Amino acid sequence: MSEEILTEELNKDVLSYREKLQLNTPDDELVRAVDKAMKESIDLKDKIDKIGIKNKRYWISGTEKEAQDFHPAKAKITANRIFADVETAIPILTSEPPEPTILGKFDNDTKDRIQKALQLAYEVKYQMQQKLQKMIRNWYIYRVGILKYRWGKKGFVTEVVLPKKVGMDKYATSKENCEFIWDELEDTLENLEKKFPKQKDFLKQVAGDNPKAKIKYIEFWGGNGEWVCWKLRDRILDKMKNPNWDYDNIDNNIFDTPQFPYIFLNVFNLGDESGFYDDTSLIEQAAPIQEGVSQLERQILDLNEGQKRVWVVSSQAMSETKAQALVNETGDLLVYLDRGAPAGSVGQVQSGKPDASLFNHLSHLLAEIDNIIGMHSTTRGERAQQETLGGRQLLMSSDYGRLDLIVRNVEQVVEEWYNAYLHMVKVYSDIGDTLYDTKTNEEIRLTGEMIPKGITIMVKKGSTLPTDEVTKRANAIQLAQFGMIDPTTLFEEMSYTNTDKRTQDLYNWLVMTGKIQPPQQPSPATGQAQPTIAGQAQQPDQDSRARQVARINQILQSEQFKQLSPEEQLQITGRAKEILNQM
Repeated sequence: MSEEILTEELNKDVLSYREKLQLNTPDDELVRAVDKAMKESIDLKDKIDKIGIKNKRYWISGTEKEAQDFHPAKAKITANRIFADVETAIPILTSEPPEPTILGKFDNDTKDRIQKALQLAYEVKYQMQQKLQKMIRNWYIYRVGILKYRWGKKGFVTEVVLPKKVGMDKYATSKENCEFIWDELEDTLENLEKKFPKQKDFLKQVAGDNPKAKIKYIEFWGGNGEWVCWKLRDRILDKMKNPNWDYDNIDNNIFDTPQFPYIFLNVFNLGDESGFYDDTSLIEQAAPIQEGVSQLERQILDLNEGQKRVWVVSSQAMSETKAQALVNETGDLLVYLDRGAPAGSVGQVQSGKPDASLFNHLSHLLAEIDNIIGMHSTTRGERAQQETLGGRQLLMSSDYGRLDLIVRNVEQVVEEWYNAYLHMVKVYSDIGDTLYDTKTNEEIRLTGEMIPKGITIMVKKGSTLPTDEVTKRANAIQLAQFGMIDPTTLFEEMSYTNTDKRTQDLYNWLVMTGKIQPPQQPSPATGQAQPTIAGQAQQPDQDSRARQVARINQILQSEQFKQLSPEEQLQITGRAKEILNQM
């Protein structure tokens, strides 16, 4: 086989020829390698950027058309169902804080402290709900959502990165097999001089003497996250090993290997040379239907406008001034003929009107957009006519089921963020992090020494989806009717405030009305008799246990229980098991 044929065969097998992307490469060679890698990813990035621009227009305006594309005398309305559905889904996807679960054999105090710290970090200090909302919105529009974390002067920092500023290895299917990621940064001359003091002269050549001049430069992470460099034009400003990794004490790292400081959200990714971008987006799927909705809306309005009476008036019947005064009073349209006259000299022209089929077709298209994005009128808060409680619950459950795929990926993002946060605190253990509980005014100090080796955080699946308050309250009332829930929990499930006071007031009222007699029990601390408060857990004797078991069996075999739905039966059965386990 000739050398040319062999080379051609090899070219089919080699996806890309890359320069030496290594930290110890000389700067001039590293510049060429970085430029080549960026050029390799720019075609895919440009394609996604164009799609993002188009999707953004649909999200904002509901159409790709500009205002000048519409006839000046025709309707210009766009019923933007895409915006309504997307902006309904985002609060649902982030409504509940993800519940962290500590994996590993650690004592309960350690688990409780770290779990509390993670919840405060997410909800209070770093305002992750707002950042997650922005990230998900970027995912809808740009096919990917990106978070970036670092350790700054004031501690841990999390930022939402605009996808159009980021490029990546297009052959990567995960961060584990991704060779490089880069993004465009921007800062003032004076800040860059502090960050890169050895490059002051070069920076001034670029920006002059204005300390507030903004300079764009590249941050390039290579070697699967093992190193980072900063490049401006044909100059490497600085390079180093991953600063978020403890090379001196390997056991001080939570991750197994150095990581890219990026967290990606994608859902519809096939891994077909698209990097971390999805291969499609929900907005792209809904966009053609949205155009049909807007077109139908404009057509209906134009036909309605055309239903105005059109007066055809001859000059032989009345003057133009009088004819104009007539239509000015009625809002009708006028055709004035100053020559000749139609029959009767004054007449009307009957125009068309919207047909019922137009409205039916419009409803069908709107429903199709709702089906694609997974949002319907009930979930958006609209109330359909003759809507039953059961029907409402079924509609909301179907929407939540449609969002479940997205929820699982969002929870994966938060899971990565929880682990990254603990890793950064542990690596920068000399600084640590201070968190505040605004409800109890409690301060929690988290340092590297408090984070045990081998810890892993997982997010409880489904914990971010909201609970339907109507269903929650109905179930609580049902359990209370069977006597299987205490008053305090009932008040909490009903979203009442001051639940302890309400429970105590209820107990006092029951005693005053003679409905219950307060049992007297000796206090372990004082030996004095204490009344049993409703809702407090007691340790029943054998007879009371037997009575309670008999009562549970009576409930589970009752006709009222058999008439409940399977879901309600399952919940009551679960509550019965909890009571039996506590005996």
